[in-house]
Amino acid sequence: PRNSSKAYNRLKPSPLRPHVLAKDRILSWRTPYSFHSLRSLSSSFSPELISRWQTVLASSVEADTHGSYAAGLLRFNHFCDLHNIPETQRMPASEALLSVFISSYGAGHVSSGTVSTWLAGLQLWHAVNFAPWHGAALLSRTRKGVSKLAPPSSRRLPRDPVTFNHMVVLRAHLDLGNTRDSAIWAVACTAWRDCARLGELLVKSASSFNSTRNVTRGCPKGRGVASNGHKFLRLKVPWTKTRLSPGDWLTSTETFDEVDAVAAMEHHLHVNSSVPDSAPLFAYATSSGWSHLTRSDFVSRCNDIWLSAGFAALNGHGFRIGGTTHLLLHGVDPWIVMKQGRWTSAAFLLYWRNVEEILPLFIGDSLDTFTSLRDSVARLKSL
Repeated sequence: PRNSSKAYNRLKPSPLRPHVLAKDRILSWRTPYSFHSLRSLSSSFSPELISRWQTVLASSVEADTHGSYAAGLLRFNHFCDLHNIPETQRMPASEALLSVFISSYGAGHVSSGTVSTWLAGLQLWHAVNFAPWHGAALLSRTRKGVSKLAPPSSRRLPRDPVTFNHMVVLRAHLDLGNTRDSAIWAVACTAWRDCARLGELLVKSASSFNSTRNVTRGCPKGRGVASNGHKFLRLKVPWTKTRLSPGDWLTSTETFDEVDAVAAMEHHLHVNSSVPDSAPLFAYATSSGWSHLTRSDFVSRCNDIWLSAGFAALNGHGFRIGGTTHLLLHGVDPWIVMKQGRWTSAAFLLYWRNVEEILPLFIGDSLDTFTSLRDSVARLKSL
C-alpha cells in the first residue's frame, strides 16, 4: 500500500480500481471501455485466449517495470478524480486530457523522465485493455514544455565511479579465506573489470532466483590464453537488459595486479567448490550448505568497508561506470571499451567520467601521430 499521507495516493473508492500491489495495476485496473472491448472481442475469441493476449501484451515490458509504470496510473486517476473527469473519458484518454494531466502534475514539479514513465504506463494500460492511444503532436509538444520547466532538483547528479583506489581498499579489508568475502571480491572484480551490470551477476533476493535469468555456477564457461600471454575467462549470462533471452558473454582478462578479475573468479570457484552447479554463480558455501549473495548484501558490504576507510558510500552502478572510466583513462580505445561493456548505442557516452582527462589522451595521441606522419613525409620529400 502507498503512503496515504500524500494527496495523490488517495483515490476515490471504485470497484474499477481494486486495492492491489503496484505491479498488478496494469492488468487489474479497469474502465468502462475495458468491458466494452472485452465484450466486442468475446464474440470472436474465448475468454482464455483474450486473457492470454493481455498477459502477452503486459509482458512486453519487464515485471519490475510494471511497478514503476503504476505511478502513472495512480497520478492520472487522482488527477481525474480531482477534476471530476468521468470514468468513460479516462480510456481511451483524449490527447487533450493526457496533455493537461502532464502539464498540471508534471511541469515545474518533476523531471521529464518521470513524465515519460507516467505516459509509458498509461500507454501500456491502454494496450492491455485494447484501447487506442491518442498521444500525437500536441502531447509531444507538451512533453517538451514539461522538460523545459523541470526544476533543477529533479535532475539526478551523475553517479560517482568506483575507482581503482576503491577496489584496492576493498581487497585489503575483505577476508579471502572467508567464502562470502571471496564471492564478494569476485563480483566486484567482474563488475568493475568487465564493465558489467550488477543485475547480470547477482540476484535481488533468494526467492527471486531464476536460472533462466540469473547466471548459475554451472553456466557455460570458456578459458584460454591470448597471444600476449594474458589468460582470459568467459561466462555466459542467460539474460541481459539489452539482448534479453539470448543472453551474452562476459570476458575477464588477466591483469597481474591487485584487481585481477580472472584470479578473483578462480579463487571464488575454488573456495566455494561445494556449491552445486544449479545455484547462482556467486552463491557461497556455509556450514549448512550454501547461501545466496544478493545485490543489497553485496553493496552493503562494500559500502561498510569504504565508509570505514573514509570514502563516501557509492551506488552499485558505480562499478560499471568506474570500470569504464578506468579503461579510458589508461588509453584503451573507446571502441574496445564499448565492446567490453557490450554497449550498442551512444548510451555508452553517459558512463564517461573524468572527461577532461580522457579527451586529451586520445586527441593528444592523434595529433602526435599526425605530426609524426607529417614530419616523416617532409623528410622523404627533402631526400
